[in-house]
Amino acid sequence: MIFETHGDTCRLGYLRLIPCIMEDDEPRSFDFISSILYDIVKNLGDVELISRKTIGLITRPVNARNYVTLAAEINIIDRKTQRLGLFGKIYLILNSSEIFRDFIEGRVHLSTKELITLNDAEKLYFLWALMSSDHPFIESIISWVIEKEKFTRQEAMNYIMEEAYPASLRKLLSMHPEGRRKSIELEISEAEKFREKRLSIRDKTEWIRTSLYAKYRHIAPPRLEWLVDIGILRRDGRGKYSIDERLIRGLDKISRISKMSLHKVEEYIFEELSKNMFSNLRNAGRYEVSRTIVEAYNKLEKYGLRPIRLDYLEKVTALLLIEKKTYANISMIHDVFNSLAIRFPDKIYISPAPSGSVNVAKMDLTETEV
Repeated sequence: MIFETHGDTCRLGYLRLIPCIMEDDEPRSFDFISSILYDIVKNLGDVELISRKTIGLITRPVNARNYVTLAAEINIIDRKTQRLGLFGKIYLILNSSEIFRDFIEGRVHLSTKELITLNDAEKLYFLWALMSSDHPFIESIISWVIEKEKFTRQEAMNYIMEEAYPASLRKLLSMHPEGRRKSIELEISEAEKFREKRLSIRDKTEWIRTSLYAKYRHIAPPRLEWLVDIGILRRDGRGKYSIDERLIRGLDKISRISKMSLHKVEEYIFEELSKNMFSNLRNAGRYEVSRTIVEAYNKLEKYGLRPIRLDYLEKVTALLLIEKKTYANISMIHDVFNSLAIRFPDKIYISPAPSGSVNVAKMDLTETEV
């Protein structure tokens, strides 16, 4: 679960620049990364033009620093080593990262709108990253917004902080070692009093001035805006949201996402939710999937992720296919991988992983061989 967020970190698109800044994989201080990030975006001419309608733009150095902190929270940056984290490396694997490399090097010009707008593959990438890092909190929020369909920002803030937040903290207790539980228990105790404290302050102006309202503002609105960027929500005027109609078709399943384990959540978003999100894409053929599996393996290996977890290989394959305007769910990708393993037993080696998953220890194949 993401514990440190700031109210200004609403636009996921900025996070794409950070792995490109850190591509040499040398340790970098957060202050250094944020200064580079701010220098890159500060002189874009269209910030004022879109700032009236868009929140979360980088207009000051502190905004850039907060985005770097968020990148560490979702493992784009490895907080311990100050190098690229898992999702930072995975983003560099995507072809979508090329334009941001060119932008940083000054070879192309991008507008602020282009910097904050995600393509289809990036929407799924960030949904995966958020599910992985903000479990089980973000799932509770998604379940609620799907059930409500339309709501105001204030309604969402109250639900998120007074129901989803304490409930998610309680779920975390069993996931953390004994030494961490005390701080979580203290936070649960405080969170269970949020509603009572809010209702005790009848004057709206006075409520907005409180430190508790500041906590609401730092935790809840960014998560709503992340869902806007991903395409689950859309903004309907000032302080109003509704869900994307394409997702209503999966309402009976997606509304139960908060009750799933993290493994089941990740499986669901790549197997079912993505099908609704990208229904406009053509279905990929088995040959195309085979070639893309090899491509994904080679790219994962390039960024030092060997031995490569099979589920990571399958998810990266799905993302690369979406970049090619094609779609395959994880079941099909898994089936194609098994077929390759049977066809090339002397070139594909798998081994059990400590986590109970499967590692692809080696894949000595080229795309032309399949």
